[in-house]
Order: sequence, then structure tokens, then C-alpha cells
Amino acid sequence: MSQDENLGDAVEPPQVQVRRSNRERQPSKWYSLNEYVILTDDGEPECFREAMESEEKRKWLDAMKDEMKSIHNNHTFDLVKLPKGKRALDNRWIYRVKHESNSTSLRYKAILVAKGYSQRKGVDFNEIFSPVVKMSSIKTVLSLASTLDLEVDQIDVKTAFLYGDLEEEIYMKQLDGFHVEGKEDYVCRLRKSLYGLKQAPR
Repeated sequence: MSQDENLGDAVEPPQVQVRRSNRERQPSKWYSLNEYVILTDDGEPECFREAMESEEKRKWLDAMKDEMKSIHNNHTFDLVKLPKGKRALDNRWIYRVKHESNSTSLRYKAILVAKGYSQRKGVDFNEIFSPVVKMSSIKTVLSLASTLDLEVDQIDVKTAFLYGDLEEEIYMKQLDGFHVEGKEDYVCRLRKSLYGLKQAPR
């Protein structure tokens, strides 16, 4: 008998039965369906129109004015006529409700974001690297603080992205709700970085 004939007579291994659980699935006993909605949705507007139609309109306006104040204080842009052959990027407002630590109060925050996905390499941006700190540097600082009995503080720089100077010539449309009267056809010539720009992390 040949080897091929022996293989043909080989007994197939038995089929393994997959064990399925008979246990009924129970809904979570921690939170009701309504509580899940509350946990995941703070009622933040998706756009400027929604913010202006919401019950918290006044708070969102104050948040946008606060953002605009930071932008103007940092001389982030100049209003100019759009040069021929140039195009202006779109932008949008991002709205967030912040829960203050050790407090029950809420903070309403509006962030201006440029729609950098329409930027063109070599025209609107070149380098997009983001500098990062080495872990060895952090360990060195902490070990020095421990050895010399120093205190270490952590700070959050407000509007950190607005401090980076732009080398490229970038134009952006005026912001919803903040068009300058008499200069509606003007655009923003960006001098400093904004959230959303490809080179902003640089």
C-alpha cells in the first residue's frame, strides 16, 4: 500500500464544540441610561450657531471674548486684504465645559482652531516636528530637587500654542461672531501659531 493511500484512510480529528455561555446579559447596575448620557455629554455646542442658540449663550460669548483677548494680547494676527493668488484657511470655535478641581463650579472655554488640514506642504508649512522632553531630563530635575530639598511646581501655560512665531505666510478667514465692521472682506494674516495648524506643535 502506498503512502498516499494511507493518508486517504486517515481518520479526521473530532470536531471541537465551542462552549457558549448561557448566562443572561444584565444591564449595568452602576448607572441608569440617563446617567450615562450625563457622564458623556456636557451639552457642549458643536458650532458657533449652536452656541448662540443655547441657554448658555452669555457664558459662551464671554469665553470667546476671553480667547479673543488672549489672541489680541499676543498679536496673533493682522487684518489685511487677501493678496492675489493667496487663499485663506477656514476656522472654527471649539467649546468645552471644564470641571474645576476641588470645586463644583464649571468653566466655559472657547478655543479658536484653524482648519489646517487644507494646508499645502511647501506653501503653508514645511517642518511639522514637535519638540519633546527626554525622560532623563525629567529624572535629573527631580533628583536635583530631592537632593537639594527643593520644591517642584507644575504649571499649565494658558494658550501655549499662541506663543510660536510663524515663518510662513498664512491667511485665515475672520472668526464667526467677530467680523470687524467695515472690514468684512479682510482676512487675518497670522503672525503666531494657532491650534489646528500643522506647524503649531513646533
